[in-house]
Amino acid sequence: MKHIPNILTSLRIISVPFIVYLFIANHIWITILLIILMAVTDLLDGFIARKFNAVSELGAKLDAVCDKVFSAGLILTIATKFHNLFIILALEFIITVINLFFYSKIRKSKTLFIGKVKTWFLFATVTVGFIVYFHDVMTLLNIFIIMTSILQVICIFAYIKSGINLTTKS
Repeated sequence: MKHIPNILTSLRIISVPFIVYLFIANHIWITILLIILMAVTDLLDGFIARKFNAVSELGAKLDAVCDKVFSAGLILTIATKFHNLFIILALEFIITVINLFFYSKIRKSKTLFIGKVKTWFLFATVTVGFIVYFHDVMTLLNIFIIMTSILQVICIFAYIKSGINLTTKS
């Protein structure tokens, strides 16, 4: 049972090529279903790890890396059609750099609740992007992009504050 959270987490990275293929092959509803299923693994891995006392530093790092690879792969796939999604990709890159910077300083990282909320909005935004690709509801996508971008900016400041606090405590 202790390996299940890391297996669920790893499935997100493994799924990216399949999602890209399904999208290119115009299997949009299967693509969207797989994206949603993989997003649910993000909830399940942490829940199972906490419930069965299988929380580990490796699992936490793996989860963070998988979230970034999963989101970046999906954003790159759909951003070829909707270029405003590159804003979200750039902000994710900034968040990653900030987290890596503080991790390199103190060898600690802290997942913030706002980061989890942002990740869920990011997954929702990408899913809406895939839907918009085949059904023109661009206004909905723009609303999600704005909400996700705002959450990303909040995360940037929150992770900087958290990193500074962790640095001063070390």
